[in-house]
Amino acid sequence: MPPAAAPAECVVLVPVGGAIEPGCEDALRELERRGYPVWRYRGYSAVDAARNQMASDALGAGFAELMWIDSDVVFEPHDVDRLRAHDRPFTCALYPKKGPREFACEFLPGTPAVRFGTRGGLVEVRYCGFGFAHMRKEVLVAVHHKLQLPVCNRRFGTPLVPFFQPLVVGEPSGPWSLSEDYAFCERARQCGFPVVADTSIRLWHVGPYQYGWEDAGSPLVRIPDYTFRVSDAPGEPLPVTPPTPVPTTGFTEDWFTYNVPVWQRVLAPLVGKPVRALEVGVFEGRSTVWLLENVLTHPDASLTWIDTFGGGTEHAGADLSGLEARFRANTERFGKRVTGHVGRSQDVLRGMSGELFDLIYLDGSHEAPDVLADAVLAWSLLAPGGLLGFDDYGWRMFPEPERCPALAIDAFLGVMRGQFETLERGYQIWVRKLA
Repeated sequence: MPPAAAPAECVVLVPVGGAIEPGCEDALRELERRGYPVWRYRGYSAVDAARNQMASDALGAGFAELMWIDSDVVFEPHDVDRLRAHDRPFTCALYPKKGPREFACEFLPGTPAVRFGTRGGLVEVRYCGFGFAHMRKEVLVAVHHKLQLPVCNRRFGTPLVPFFQPLVVGEPSGPWSLSEDYAFCERARQCGFPVVADTSIRLWHVGPYQYGWEDAGSPLVRIPDYTFRVSDAPGEPLPVTPPTPVPTTGFTEDWFTYNVPVWQRVLAPLVGKPVRALEVGVFEGRSTVWLLENVLTHPDASLTWIDTFGGGTEHAGADLSGLEARFRANTERFGKRVTGHVGRSQDVLRGMSGELFDLIYLDGSHEAPDVLADAVLAWSLLAPGGLLGFDDYGWRMFPEPERCPALAIDAFLGVMRGQFETLERGYQIWVRKLA
């Protein structure tokens, strides 16, 4: 669920040493579209100096929350909301280092193993890298005052507090020189703020090679659920989470709400008209319900849906046992205005020959071959002047382009050039079919 606080209250801080990775920049622009202020700081040879200045400037500007994102980390914009929604002082997501098979973090002593992905959750760590970290203002204020850190550089007109000054800590094996991010974590812990990681969030640490979870401890196989062995200490892998009952109604995910402003603008000409809509990929029905409540309000308007309710490859390992029942419960009140088909979209679409729709929305798969097939089949079902929408054009959560929608969407639109008018080109793509 989106956090209660508005995006404008959380500044996104991006220290930039060179170029920003394209996947990271795409996600940053989407955050800006959603209302997040994004600060990109360049020109610092030392990252601790950049972080000190950025944190000090953010406090001076009155922001209540700070979200740190490194320019070589590719992320899903929705995951910023997920960190904020935990409503904790200091949270992060974990990613591997480039090269060595280890994470950019220090686990607590005695941690036996940590679960990532669909069985991941909140796990306390000792230190974390700042490639994807969120903190509330009170953490910085406490570090400043409790540890009596000075305000420096007033004479240069750019005052700062050295929150990230590297430091040395004593260890049983000898002194440990902490880099800027670990040094801040040590200061935060001294002030009573634990460092909590959400291990369900997947990040990509990008270089010449894109590093994911599995690179930290095993031969490369991309999987949605992973357990990283930290030590030989006994005990269950963390987090230890008891099973929760599957909800029968309502929504457990929200990937849709940030698209509402685009939908309100693009779909405005269809409001209150006898529109025939087709939605490929409905999940729990959040977008379906919005369409029926806000666009398909004419008594003769209708919506046809298609879904397997088995999820995509990114949902492997997730409990989707109640998904179809939850969708049907969420849309039951709309009665005969909603009809649908359980099955693979390509199979169902081929069987719909001769039908015409005024509105088609494609969100059935992230895999490029599936997206391309859906687009080709849906185009023949779209009436002249009808609207076709693609979700997740900006989705980059697999390094292989054939596993992301953009490759297919670009290919389809390239082939169909001259047969449509572009209405929206951002995280989503919307076009109108020319007569």
